[in-house]
Amino acid sequence: MEFEEEIREIFDEDFVKRAVKLKKTGNIFNPVFYILFTRLVEMSSLINDIVLPNRAEIEEMFRTRVEFLQLDMKTINEVLRRVWIFEIKRDEEYKFSKGIEDLMYIVYRMKDIQKKIDDVLLKHVSKWKKEDILELYFILVKVLLELEERTVDIASKEARTAWLTWLMENMGINGNRVSEVYEYLSKTRNPLAVIRLAESGDYSEIQDFEALLKDLDESTRNILLNGMKVVFRDIT
Repeated sequence: MEFEEEIREIFDEDFVKRAVKLKKTGNIFNPVFYILFTRLVEMSSLINDIVLPNRAEIEEMFRTRVEFLQLDMKTINEVLRRVWIFEIKRDEEYKFSKGIEDLMYIVYRMKDIQKKIDDVLLKHVSKWKKEDILELYFILVKVLLELEERTVDIASKEARTAWLTWLMENMGINGNRVSEVYEYLSKTRNPLAVIRLAESGDYSEIQDFEALLKDLDESTRNILLNGMKVVFRDIT
């Protein structure tokens, strides 16, 4: 569906990478949930007839969100200043202070992202009926939920890869090898199937992967492949 594709395109790879880094640092701010929350508030207004399904009222709803629910750099800077004062008093860093660069980047982009979502929503309203408008919102919610799942999945994989890198480096193996293998497997459609082929010694369809492993002894190779099974296991 064109609407869904346009919404997905708003969240580029740089945004996803920054959101993943925030998760890995344990920062309390979740940009995807923040957007989801603001849009659920709008849905509630439509469902409960607080906002009527016409262009004027919906545009006013968007304007109100910008005034009352939009984060800005001034607010973040003031919060950070207070947080740093609290940290001095408690002699311990808050997780909120970690990943500040990524947080500031996302907050900086948030206004533009929300505006693009507004524009795409208005563009695809074919009939000014509550049911039709809400259908677009449900698709938006679906995209946001899937985006959140993706960031959680990537953050989990990268955290497990960091653990595997630490393990291999303690065995005297260059940690870059773990990163190279992870990057290769991340680009395949079925990483676990690739790992199984490597374990069986069948490299006919994965010759580039063989090149990454060929100078490792059998024991090290097995540890690396088993570690990658942990990295790419399904999280349920």
